[in-house]
Amino acid sequence: MRYGLIGCGGIGALRAQALGLAQGVGLAAVCDADPARARALAGKHGAAVEADWRRLVERKDIDAVIVSTPPHLHAEMAIRALHAGKHVLSEKPLARDAEEARAMVAAAESSRSHLATGFNYRFYPSVVKARELMASGIIGELDHIRSYAGYSARDHNPEWVHDAEVMGGGALRDNGIHLIDLTRVFLGDVAEVKGFATDHVWGFDGCEDNGFALLKNDHGRVASLHASWNEWLGYRLLVEVYGTLGVIRTWCFPMRTQVTWSRERAGKMHTRTDRFLGTMLQEHLKSYRWLVVQSFITEIAEFGRAVRGERSVSATGLDGLRALEVAAAVAHAGPRRDAAMPTAIAV
Repeated sequence: MRYGLIGCGGIGALRAQALGLAQGVGLAAVCDADPARARALAGKHGAAVEADWRRLVERKDIDAVIVSTPPHLHAEMAIRALHAGKHVLSEKPLARDAEEARAMVAAAESSRSHLATGFNYRFYPSVVKARELMASGIIGELDHIRSYAGYSARDHNPEWVHDAEVMGGGALRDNGIHLIDLTRVFLGDVAEVKGFATDHVWGFDGCEDNGFALLKNDHGRVASLHASWNEWLGYRLLVEVYGTLGVIRTWCFPMRTQVTWSRERAGKMHTRTDRFLGTMLQEHLKSYRWLVVQSFITEIAEFGRAVRGERSVSATGLDGLRALEVAAAVAHAGPRRDAAMPTAIAV
């Protein structure tokens, strides 16, 4: 499969690196608002350069397009690529809001092309292990989930991450959108959402600092979720999946998965921890970007399976839409304010 890449910034460069390492794929052409940056990346990977992304999505030697631009550009670029018969992998969040995302999903359906959302956290070793444990039944039936992701907005680079006109909102669309997706991976489809958002720290117009959500699925199982931009202890992500016989806890940065379980209710508890020492060593030697590239390589392989109609664990466009619907239910984009959503939504 031959790819076109729109957006040659930091993440786009990692996407290009992953394409160079993945099996059975290649990078045919790139495009960026900065021509010099596009030329530099193209030269490194032997790709052509297109000055206009519209020409890139029309190229006959491209089967799929990766949209690695700021979110306010995702919908237009993805829809045009889909209608040009290209499969599309769009970075997260899928769009600024659910309305844009619905238009993207509709374009994929009408064009019969595949749309995927770049939720690469699904492919981190700790998350993969947690999913394996969940599928094994070791903790019994799902009871509830507790999840958290946070870092400091002082680390935002670039600054458009806290520009509501670009992102559509704050923490829930930034680090929180990965957390929403991971929570849905274990919870299943969300039937009801309630929540609050606060903005007492940074004051970015239209962008919440914190989003607190309660999610419920069709079977009455509940998840509590918190995404934050004022985590002062550094980046943290933890998902805890509680069952009738135990709990699975999975972290990233550093990677770790722990399961505590019993063979019967109220029985003797056992604990096992996977620390992924090889992954931690590579992160230490090569930075977290090494891990991101590895997750992109797996995501590209899973994307290819989805395109071929095979079973895949990559996130679809519908997954991206559902995550945005949850974020919107908790904190709508708009004037800076505390937003309570006491009413349920159907998603």
